[in-house]
Amino acid sequence: MLIIVGSRRNGNCFHLANKIKEAFDKERIHTEIIVPGNQKIHICTGCMDCDKDGICGFQDDMKNNIEKIKEEEYIMFITPTRWNTLSGDLKIFIDRLNPLYSRKGLRNKKMIAVSIGAKDEDLYSSEAALNDLISFAESAQMNVILDKKFSNCLKENDILNQENELNTFIEELKKKII
Repeated sequence: MLIIVGSRRNGNCFHLANKIKEAFDKERIHTEIIVPGNQKIHICTGCMDCDKDGICGFQDDMKNNIEKIKEEEYIMFITPTRWNTLSGDLKIFIDRLNPLYSRKGLRNKKMIAVSIGAKDEDLYSSEAALNDLISFAESAQMNVILDKKFSNCLKENDILNQENELNTFIEELKKKII
């Protein structure tokens, strides 16, 4: 499974990714974490050249990321909520997946969508971000096999205080993948 973490901070998104990786490592399931914000990724210019041949002209870390995504069946996107939407790093990453999208290279991939909000769930701090991920998956003809919102994660370690919810999510994830 490939886990794409939409925050470059060592905070809630990264803690969640690490917890999942630890659990899956114990099951001997290959799991890799990618943090786009810590990579060299150019912003898509919308030139649409990749529509012609499925290749982006930029020489950056997305070339390797795209190869990894081609190989993976399960892809998880974890985003912090920024102004009720995705993080900028994750949006740039998704935009740069167009070489795969234009060739239907994301079709039937299994996606897990996770948003992490700073506020209470009833304040809509994570709903829109989760819907953005699901909308992307539908457009790319991916299969969303699990989606999850975590709330009340303002401080960088708050998700670690939600141990029961974390463990329940990881067990649900295992059932979908193993």
